[in-house]
Amino acid sequence: MATGKARFYGIRVTQGQEISMALLMEERIKSRAMPIYSLAILPSLKGVILAESDVPHAVQRASMNLKHVRGLMRGSMDFSEIEKFVAPKPVIETIKVNDVVEITSGPFIGMKGRVLEVDKAKGEVKVEITEAAYPLPVTISADYVRIVKISEEASEGSK
Repeated sequence: MATGKARFYGIRVTQGQEISMALLMEERIKSRAMPIYSLAILPSLKGVILAESDVPHAVQRASMNLKHVRGLMRGSMDFSEIEKFVAPKPVIETIKVNDVVEITSGPFIGMKGRVLEVDKAKGEVKVEITEAAYPLPVTISADYVRIVKISEEASEGSK
């Protein structure tokens, strides 16, 4: 990056054509030596290519007259605005005691339970399966759970 003023610009494209349009834009950028530092395709942003540049007109020129490009998104973004898409928080950081979670892998797949303990050092959670006939606490990796409902105590504490 040449200066500290580089910003990110969104380019709207037809869904499913992100990679092919980014490759075509890359060829244009290299052949014309345009001041665009990077192109990014994020799986969570369907139909959008992010371009890092100091100047928006370079991004517009790089994407001009390509079949599947629908246009530029208005304005620009800082890295702080797209950081959540690039590096999402680990699940273990968001899980709290008494949250209701669904198990996404292992022998208890598809079952729901209430979190009893969170061990951030080991990356594990102790879950009491609510769908069992009797209280069944199991310790599983935090990667194998998905939060279904955040506990009321946790949401009141953050307000």
